[in-house]
Amino acid sequence: MAPSLHLLHREDFERRTLRALVGGAAMGLLAALAERIHLPLHPGFAVIAAALAGARPRPGTQGLLWVGVPLLSALPYLFQVDAPVPQALSGAIAAALVGWMGPGGDRLGKPTEVTAGAVAAGALVPLGMYVQQVLDARFFPQGGLLGALVGFSAVALFWSVGTLASHVTVHVDAVESRGSLLEDRVGGEAKTLLERTRSLYRQCQTLALKMPSGPGRDELVGVLQKMANESFTLAESHAELETQLAAVVPQDVETQVEQLRQRAAATEDAGARRQLELAASSLGEELNRLNLLARKRSRLLAQFHAQVALLERARMSLVGVAGTEASAKGAQAAHLAQRLAALGQDTPAPIDEAPDASPTASVTRLRG
Repeated sequence: MAPSLHLLHREDFERRTLRALVGGAAMGLLAALAERIHLPLHPGFAVIAAALAGARPRPGTQGLLWVGVPLLSALPYLFQVDAPVPQALSGAIAAALVGWMGPGGDRLGKPTEVTAGAVAAGALVPLGMYVQQVLDARFFPQGGLLGALVGFSAVALFWSVGTLASHVTVHVDAVESRGSLLEDRVGGEAKTLLERTRSLYRQCQTLALKMPSGPGRDELVGVLQKMANESFTLAESHAELETQLAAVVPQDVETQVEQLRQRAAATEDAGARRQLELAASSLGEELNRLNLLARKRSRLLAQFHAQVALLERARMSLVGVAGTEASAKGAQAAHLAQRLAALGQDTPAPIDEAPDASPTASVTRLRG
């Protein structure tokens, strides 16, 4: 199976890049002012400004990040090492701190993400400094404010582009890739179930691939992929319902319905009363739709629990098969695949509508 690349948290990277450019430009402005008093600033310091501007730390880590980035990123400049080693190390340190404590949202960076971002950013900072030197030599030989702004911004841009590596993930398994892309879309109990599904799927795949190769194992792997995909489909449907329900507050709709009915009862004009009653009835149907979506969400969550339980049963069955002799594993794999497929067919399909969910019934209930 060919590996696939996916970009995670793209919005966080885009915001960081824009903020890093602003930070680099601000450091360029400071460098231009410092040049007038014969106090030159090294272009490598644009990395520190870019890191401070681009970081979006979670609550409780702001102070540590704002102190740690300038201090630790400036350490390589204290050693007598030829360029561009200090600049590369400074960029790597800044990227590691930002990727760990300030990647965006309420999350902390994972070790693999932090390492990838640090290595890539450290490698691109010298390239950014080379571009800055070329720009200065060709377009701004006299220096000045514009040259400092462009040059420092270029270094900040290359550093920020290097942090893109912390947002890239590689998956060999397409099913696992699909599950990882859903992490940012679900929350609450559904997120816990999604994480459990991914963990169980990985364990099942590991146990299944230890069996002797053959049609039985291939069939078993296919059944496991189908079970995981069904769980991910439930997670996607649940996330879509959450988005729809989050867009409207049912209490506000109920308040509007009640206000419309009160105005209809208070008016003496028959035409106005009819229009107000129609508006209240229309909102009542919308409220009924929201209630229907809420019930459907509960059913999907219950189905999600059932699907995770099936994967748990599959894992336990695979653990039992792992203890048998190698010669018997092929036949047991085929038998287990058939049994798991039969269990999956016993799971009921989600019910889209309740029997009593007619618009007439909802309006009658609301009027009562």
